[in-house]
Amino acid sequence: MTKLSEGGSFDNFDYSTMSDTVADSSELASGAPTNPTGVSDEPELDEPSFDSSSNSINLAQAKRVEWNFRLMTMLFGANHGCVVSCLSLATARFAAVGAWQSGILYLTYTGSAIFGATWVVKQFGGRDALMAGMALYCVYVAAFLAATIYPEQQRLIAYMGAGVGGTGAGFLWTAQGSYFATAAEHHAKALGQPLEQSTNAFGSTFAFYYLALEVILRAISSLSGSVQFISWTVIFTIYFLVAVLTTVGMLFVEKLKEPSTETNLTSLGPSSSTESSWWYRATVTLQLLWREPKMKYMIGLNSVFGFSSAFLNSYVNGEVVDVVFDRDNVIGILTAGQAILAAILSMVFARVADRYGKGTVLILGSIAFAFVAIPFVLYPTTAHWTPFFLFFVYAMQGTGRATFEGTLKAVFADFFQSEKEGAFANIIFQNGSATALGYALSSGFNCNHKESRYCIEFHDGTLHNLVPFEWLVIGSAVIAILGYLVASSLHAESIDKDFVPVPQEDEEEEEEQRNVV
Repeated sequence: MTKLSEGGSFDNFDYSTMSDTVADSSELASGAPTNPTGVSDEPELDEPSFDSSSNSINLAQAKRVEWNFRLMTMLFGANHGCVVSCLSLATARFAAVGAWQSGILYLTYTGSAIFGATWVVKQFGGRDALMAGMALYCVYVAAFLAATIYPEQQRLIAYMGAGVGGTGAGFLWTAQGSYFATAAEHHAKALGQPLEQSTNAFGSTFAFYYLALEVILRAISSLSGSVQFISWTVIFTIYFLVAVLTTVGMLFVEKLKEPSTETNLTSLGPSSSTESSWWYRATVTLQLLWREPKMKYMIGLNSVFGFSSAFLNSYVNGEVVDVVFDRDNVIGILTAGQAILAAILSMVFARVADRYGKGTVLILGSIAFAFVAIPFVLYPTTAHWTPFFLFFVYAMQGTGRATFEGTLKAVFADFFQSEKEGAFANIIFQNGSATALGYALSSGFNCNHKESRYCIEFHDGTLHNLVPFEWLVIGSAVIAILGYLVASSLHAESIDKDFVPVPQEDEEEEEEQRNVV
């Protein structure tokens, strides 16, 4: 039997079924002891009880992986829910300062993905890197509380908090992707099923819990103004406490190690010695983007979500909602409704992906993102802005987001198995770059033709033309669809090249028989 690795991680089980059983039986038959020292070389671990059948061992391990992954997802979702709730309130609470604060957040988020985040995850592991990112997220949430208490220092506090939070976001999402992909590998190996099935299941599970918890936390912001004695100071205090408690709770999530594989994966380029260097670990995001052909074609899928999110959080939340409802606490209800829809659809899309493929789901999501901006191209004036109009826009964002949070993560785990950290850091880099650019374009282009139906007056009296930004969202959706089709084709062609199967025992036996003859 193979030795159990130390530390209580998920590689404490031997996943092979028939091959180990045959090997042990032949050892007994030959009289050779399986443990000649008579002392067990397996550390005592808190393992699930199992009988002698391999199916029971695999089932126990799969359940253990599933429950641990759910715990991580719930803590992660609650922590990140506090952050996105504050993010959606940035422009509504701090006006122009909030828009710049969000831009700084995404710039540092992108910067940490390019240089540093992958090193942190590879050096400290997924679980510990998750904790580090969540701790830095606490600083970002605390900045909202401090800026509310000390409005005279609002700009300084908001910008500093955004810089720290953005750095933490790079750590957090890179670690989440690595942890997600590794957990899916353990799960697939335990059940003896294709990796794609486990990534699809785990992707929908993550999206559902993550979005459902976001719903609850976003709804808290709607209490201000509708419930007596609940001020913004109280709301931001609640967000801060939840962020801190969930960070501490990550101590109860088990660490994961890479499972042993039965295939030899060819390297993308660097040798094993290069891959262990700090420079490679810190800059693997750009190296993967440059070396791996598929990665270039995934940019559209990450960018369209970034552009549509910036458009919604800045322009729609900051300007359109006030025109339709004349109260900023409605933003919490609208964004919560968007997250509810995304949570429900994430489970629906998992079934669609099982039947029609993940590509179908991603194409539907890209079309939905396009329809976040299309209504404003067709009806740009305030006369057409109604509650139903806004509900449709938020519903389209929720539909697209369900595919981004679940299905897209699963596809990245499928496409880039050899470099998880670099692959998921590319999601950050590409999505963060698009979002930062989107916030920079959030005020549109200045115009002075008030009689033009595309020249919109903001609540501060300035005139802006949002059409270029709107077409950027629509165009990126088209690029996302075309890019995925190319990347999927490249992935199908590269499977045989990337994976060199280990010679099978039956092939070796046939070769021996031919030699005897």
